[in-house]
Amino acid sequence: MTIFEHRNDADLDAVVFARFCGLIEAAAPLVAELSGLALPGRVTACPVSPAQFIERQVEHSVLMASLAIGSLPDGTFPDDAITGMTAQTRAYTEQMVSRLYPTSRAAIMWREDGAAELTFMPQVYDEYLNPTERQLTTIFAHQLTHLAQFTLHPELAYAPLRCKLLDTAAGLPPEQHRTPAALTFGHGQYVERLASKALCGQEIIGALPGDPEPSSLYTELRRDPQAPTNSPAFDLGEQLVKALVGAGGFPLLRAALTREDLYPTEAEIVDPALWLTRHHAAVESAVATDEGASAISA
Repeated sequence: MTIFEHRNDADLDAVVFARFCGLIEAAAPLVAELSGLALPGRVTACPVSPAQFIERQVEHSVLMASLAIGSLPDGTFPDDAITGMTAQTRAYTEQMVSRLYPTSRAAIMWREDGAAELTFMPQVYDEYLNPTERQLTTIFAHQLTHLAQFTLHPELAYAPLRCKLLDTAAGLPPEQHRTPAALTFGHGQYVERLASKALCGQEIIGALPGDPEPSSLYTELRRDPQAPTNSPAFDLGEQLVKALVGAGGFPLLRAALTREDLYPTEAEIVDPALWLTRHHAAVESAVATDEGASAISA
């Protein structure tokens, strides 16, 4: 059972706040059914203002950089390079989020105390996104999927930077760089699309025909190549997740999320068959596990 802790950090009207609490909790059973993962025992969710969002995103990014760098073998990079990476992360994050926050639908943010929170900006919804309740429920299902991933394997939170640094230090060509973010983003989008189907019969990300359209600024910023939501990792990652679930069920997806040696490369998210071929043994093991679980449940 998941216990929800809702904090009203944006000081919303009580009725509006209660509405968001209900939508987040309505997304939870969809994630439990569709993600193949268990939700954490406790979920903290909080609406924030844009200023709070920017501050917390910077805090989150610096924390993830520190954890990723701290996980590297001693001597991977010189000390002065590490200091520069952390400073660069802070400056880059503040610059990018200050400009692109109107495109943020919601985010999982880690705090210094080790807790991860579902964070969202009602002001962005009102001024830029104009989402329906169905759309908000699917957005929250996407984010709750990330919380379920981090509950399964907390290191996933900083694995993208850790892998980037290790693969760069090893001198690997770009196509061989691992991209666990594509796996986590793709899984979130996979669940969001299925949640939409469960709610309205259509596997759609975003607005349905006839729904309110996002603002022109939102649309313009979403086209920016640097906008996180414009990353090809979402669609390519979803493609890979579908291939994994199709080949080995959720046991294969869980293995891919928890084993660093199974993280996909840039080439493999473009062509999932490459991943399935390279990790044939993992596929066979997952199929056996899935078949065994099915036999027990029958």
